Formats: sequence, structure tokens, C-alpha cells
Amino acid sequence: MNYTLADLLIGARQMGLSVFGKKKEYQIEFQKEADGGWYVVFPGWPFDHHNLLMVSGADKMCELLSEDGTRTKISVIPTKKREKHEGYFELTQTESSLTGGSTYKVDLEEFKLRFGRDTLWLCPVTLFVLGQYPKYMYVKKVTNSNTVANA
Repeated sequence: MNYTLADLLIGARQMGLSVFGKKKEYQIEFQKEADGGWYVVFPGWPFDHHNLLMVSGADKMCELLSEDGTRTKISVIPTKKREKHEGYFELTQTESSLTGGSTYKVDLEEFKLRFGRDTLWLCPVTLFVLGQYPKYMYVKKVTNSNTVANA
């Protein structure tokens, strides 16, 4: 799942510069597919579909935040500094590399209790979705009625 710099540049051109770092908050959808894996919903993704697979804790987070076990939608606020966001839980970056993804510490007790871990890894697709590996991310589940709910 490692991408070369050339791969990232090709994808960046295809996604357009307007999506990078322009939003304060993102809504991201995930679905569980027939193979049992969770995938980010990313229309127009220019690379292999398997690159959208959530693994290494990100799949567990999708499972936890899903209401029906097949889909979930979250609201994400990426930031460079620690902030307070009522009703959101915090992800804090612990390590990252351009083509190797980024690891985050999860500040959500239910995640730790249910899965016995406190970290998750996000692959380089994060660069296409958020335009960066943010130092902090604040996450909240979006309910089916399009209102945001606590995780």
C-alpha cells in the first residue's frame, strides 16, 4: 500500500488543487463490502480499489461508528494544534511519512475497551481526502438523519 511520490502527484493533479486544505470540516463515508472489508467511499478514485481499504484499526473504528454494520459517515475536523470541539473525540498523530501513512492515538474509551488498542493507522489515501496528515483530527459520527451525533 505504499505509494511513490509520482503516484501521489498524478492523483493530486486528478483530484484538483481546490480540495486540499480548503475545508474546516469534512464528511467522509465508509462502507463494508462483500469481502468483509471497510472502504472509504471515494468516487473517481484513480488508483486500485483495494487502496481504499481501511486496516490497522481504521476498520475497527468504522465498525464501532456504524449503526447498521455496513455503512458509516463521519465528520472530521483536521487541525495543526490541539483544540476543543464539543462532542468530537480526538485523534493525535504519533508518526507519519509521506508514502507510509500516519498513525494516530485514539482518545475514545469505547474504542480501547472494545478492541484492546488505542491507535489506528491511516493510509496515504488520507492525503487525497484531507490534503494532509493532520497533527490532530476531531471526529464525530454523522447519523442517518444527517445530523452529527456523539460517537
